[in-house]
Amino acid sequence: MNRRTLPAFAALATATALLLTACGGESSGAGEKMPGAGESSAGASASASEKGEAIDRPEMKFPKDFKMTWDVATTADPDEAAAVNDARNYMEATFHAVTEQDPEDSAYKFYVVPLSQAQQYAKETVEAIVKRGWTVTGELRHSNVQARKGESEKLITVSFCQNESEAFSKEVRTGKVLKDQGSEEPYYAYSVLMEKSTSVEGFWQAKTASATKGAAQCA
Repeated sequence: MNRRTLPAFAALATATALLLTACGGESSGAGEKMPGAGESSAGASASASEKGEAIDRPEMKFPKDFKMTWDVATTADPDEAAAVNDARNYMEATFHAVTEQDPEDSAYKFYVVPLSQAQQYAKETVEAIVKRGWTVTGELRHSNVQARKGESEKLITVSFCQNESEAFSKEVRTGKVLKDQGSEEPYYAYSVLMEKSTSVEGFWQAKTASATKGAAQCA
């Protein structure tokens, strides 16, 4: 464990040998920031279902000493926008489970394809941190968010950079923030393969996830 929130997705990917198969396609273009970018809670606006009803998304609240911020550009493609939003929800739900100290937290399970690699990935991430008696504090910053459509209309790969330079592990029992441990490259490049729901309009769930530590494009 270094000075930040590790072990995160990248370390667990090596341990479990579960890697993302990325889809080809064009990335979404830059523009105005998406409403809600920079907020720490992912349970805000809900998409409409086929019946016109709101999705009953899980409520997620972080402790006052931790937040996840996102610099997200808008896209004219509604599927890309929805996939990006729920990839963000998946990430936030995983860290919500960390702050709740619950590897079985229902929030991240809501945003994954049941029994998928993404579900196992999230669970093992939380377990690895919780077993050490740690939680997370500070700020996790995300940027360079892009969406790529594959050959199937039901799959979109969402990629983004995560900067952990202002996020740290914290001992749950003592409240000690672990800033004095060895510093390493704080950037990660993430890829999350999102699958479109067949029953709920505008809802996407994580199917696979992976990360590359120290990615040059994120520095």
